[in-house]
Amino acid sequence: MAFKEFHCPSCGAPVELEYRFTETVVCPYCNQTVHWTGENFEAKGEKVILSDYGSKFSVGLKASFWVNNDEGKRVTYNFKILGRVRFEYTDGFWDEWLMRVEGTDEEYWLQEDEGELVIFKKAKILPEIIDYDQLKVGMHVKAGDYTVFISEKSKAQVIGGEGELPFRIIPGEQADFVDGIIYGHGIPTSLEFLPDNQKAFYYADFNTLEGIGSFIFTENKKENVY
Repeated sequence: MAFKEFHCPSCGAPVELEYRFTETVVCPYCNQTVHWTGENFEAKGEKVILSDYGSKFSVGLKASFWVNNDEGKRVTYNFKILGRVRFEYTDGFWDEWLMRVEGTDEEYWLQEDEGELVIFKKAKILPEIIDYDQLKVGMHVKAGDYTVFISEKSKAQVIGGEGELPFRIIPGEQADFVDGIIYGHGIPTSLEFLPDNQKAFYYADFNTLEGIGSFIFTENKKENVY
């Protein structure tokens, strides 16, 4: 169900929003990136069409997955893909799909990189050190009740997006990443430095998920038609 509607400032087409935290929308008709300013929507950057490389996911797709809880009972989660953002780095590119998981208001992302899938959840806190230049590989950084071991630093570029996104992107802008592992738990984390001085910290959730085989698709992938 849409909670907000507007007309694309580029092509005038009607666009419906489902996610109340949306700050960026990519028009499904003309592929213009649009930012919510708090009062209206403004077109930003050049129009970008993301190439389809064979992913099983698409914006608007509904599916489910299951995990075993601590008691060994299978628990099923239903979700819908609301948006995608693609990043490019020296070794290629990866996609991050915004998931709306039924029964929760938490922000979840499905990271897809060369067929490998990890579900990340946005943390409510940031690590104690959030300066990209100060963070070094091999450091231990406090993040709430946990300690994160920094395993990798990388620079990337935003190629573009689709659908709805809870942060602002402009195709071509730089985005930096610091990846780590929660010490003693082996849970992957990612601290993202996004355009407009935006920062977000994510940690892998549903870490018992065993790849694409655990996903159940309730409908076919939505193909892009331009």
